[in-house]
Amino acid sequence: MRASDDKSHGLISAALLAVVVSLAGLAGAVKIAQTAVALGPAVGDIVQFDPQGRMPVDVSTQVDAERVNGAGCVLDLDTIHQTGGSLIVEARFPGADIPRYRVNWAGPRSADGADNCGRHAELMLDDSNLDLLAMAAGGWGVGHRQTMPSGIWGSDAAGTRAH
Repeated sequence: MRASDDKSHGLISAALLAVVVSLAGLAGAVKIAQTAVALGPAVGDIVQFDPQGRMPVDVSTQVDAERVNGAGCVLDLDTIHQTGGSLIVEARFPGADIPRYRVNWAGPRSADGADNCGRHAELMLDDSNLDLLAMAAGGWGVGHRQTMPSGIWGSDAAGTRAH
């Protein structure tokens, strides 16, 4: 009888070990899912365009933006770099395909001509355009102490960005 008791004790130990390993794997999967949701700029992140600063992106690029009310306008990197301005992330809308952000634009003008967003506008931008604007400004934050490489977002990097 002693042999069958040893077998049942071994089976119980193996089952408990399997449960512990499964719970640890589940906890890891939950942490990965939470990290994935936290990717991208956070509410309150700032991009500042300093007319006295150097423009790290040497291109003439225009970013088409959608106002919250639906009308379109343009963020022209050359114009914004010359006149200054800022974008503040006000809300995140992580979607299945392309995460979108509601940002507040403030500055003298965003472009020359009729496509100008004006001195102040509530805009919707996708993550790639927001990333491009941050790179063109020299990074996230005021003073651009650190430039974030394209496509690198995350909760660990958020603590090192200049705000």
